[in-house]
Amino acid sequence: MKKIIILITAFLAISSCKNDRLQLAPAASKIAGIQDDWTLNQVIQIDEISQRELDVSQVYIGTSPMQINFKINGTDTTYSVVNGTSANYLGNSGTWKFDDINYPTKLIINHNGNDYQLPLIRTVREGDPNLEFRYTKVCSGKNVVSYKYIFKRS
Repeated sequence: MKKIIILITAFLAISSCKNDRLQLAPAASKIAGIQDDWTLNQVIQIDEISQRELDVSQVYIGTSPMQINFKINGTDTTYSVVNGTSANYLGNSGTWKFDDINYPTKLIINHNGNDYQLPLIRTVREGDPNLEFRYTKVCSGKNVVSYKYIFKRS
């Protein structure tokens, strides 16, 4: 009789346990992460030959920083730029996309029919305060100088 009571108690104890396995939240959307207004905060110039870096923010940003807005409207992805006094290599408007929607490594902007591939320094998720990418100038087929653009979410 004791064995039966022990077995019933053990069965009830086991069957009343909850499954406390932790569940991962769905991955944050990288597309939704970039959709916002961004203000140019810092520009770092990189000599591609020596790999020396120089903060050129005062020269490139000026007194009124560039602002860029990335929008998503259904399947249309567009961007628009308010220059301010900043040097602008991105054009005033165009379309944009990522090289990979789930794991983007490049922001590809299209201005006047030309694609410009801008390597992301890090992906941007909703809530991330910075958008960082690199723009490289090519001269005679060689990378000469790059600019690391750091934008703050407005």
